[in-house]
Amino acid sequence: MRRLAIAAFIALAATVPGLVAQTVEVSMMEKGAPAEGASSRSSELVIAGILDGLFESGFIATNARPTSGDDAAFEAFSPGDDSVEGFVDFVILVLADYAGEAAVPACRFRVLGVPGGDELGRGEVPAAAPASAAADDIEEACMAVGSAISAACGGALRSVSASRRDDGYEEA
Repeated sequence: MRRLAIAAFIALAATVPGLVAQTVEVSMMEKGAPAEGASSRSSELVIAGILDGLFESGFIATNARPTSGDDAAFEAFSPGDDSVEGFVDFVILVLADYAGEAAVPACRFRVLGVPGGDELGRGEVPAAAPASAAADDIEEACMAVGSAISAACGGALRSVSASRRDDGYEEA
């Protein structure tokens, strides 16, 4: 019964203009991260902060596990067939830079359209300083970095989403 109710809601939402949510994929590359250690945990927390912000803004969001990368890979990245086939509308690509022994990364990001990989925006968010070396404080700082990325990307995503609806790119 519950599945039927969810399916009915989705079908109804698809028929009402303005209720169609955009799907955003968050991809992260780690730069300067040790092969194993806390960096992936910190990266996952940054991603969680981004996803929370996107969900709160009404976007459908998904993510992939962080991978290693550098400046060249960050600049050369283009959404692949998996994104297109997964009905992803936008990709937020994040390069998490772990300088030295940093537990919280500084991040650069790009907002890319799918398909095509058109860059819709980019920016930087500095590493947040945790209140202490305690795991809870590091977690809070990582989530704050993710939240800042989400907030910075939100305006660009909302304006592109609105223009796509207004220009007739989406139809229920």
